[in-house]
Amino acid sequence: MKIPREEKPNYILKANEGVIVPKNDNFSKLKKVVWIIVGLVIIGSFIFQENIFSELTWSARIMLIVLAIGVSFAGGNKMVPSPFEIQFYDDYLIVYREKHYYSKKHFKKEYNKFCYKDIKEFKYRTVSKKMNIIGVGEFTWYNYNQDGTLPEKPSFHKKGSGITWFYTSEAPEVDFVAEIEKNSPIKVSLNES
Repeated sequence: MKIPREEKPNYILKANEGVIVPKNDNFSKLKKVVWIIVGLVIIGSFIFQENIFSELTWSARIMLIVLAIGVSFAGGNKMVPSPFEIQFYDDYLIVYREKHYYSKKHFKKEYNKFCYKDIKEFKYRTVSKKMNIIGVGEFTWYNYNQDGTLPEKPSFHKKGSGITWFYTSEAPEVDFVAEIEKNSPIKVSLNES
């Protein structure tokens, strides 16, 4: 597999970013099942032109309502550390993630490249600890196969307007704003949100 790098970086900032994952994966499975049942009741009511929900016993109705409300608000998410890099070059930077979590079964290897001149906004949200990079870039992603290997060709490759972001909460020892401004011509704007 070819790595989309043209030259050696001037500096590499290695740190952990915060990635949002479910607290309890069992709740997400139960949530899907309950909402499929609710969907089937609604669709069945339209198809048969009869209120199927009212045909259920009162105990079944209460149980379905309690389950739907309970699984909708139970579980939740948590922030976990995940290694990533910001690679600084003369004219551009790359936000590189070796194995970025999207779901329990879906991980990607990512290269998000932005030329400094094409970055429209580089914003740090101080309360949420989220860094946003908005501009014209080159985005190359590889979806990991089920066996943990990577395909030869990228699963996604795009040049154009885009955004990438990362949460800095899992690396409190790193001053990301200072590191970015020291190693690139970028001025990071601060947002109190």
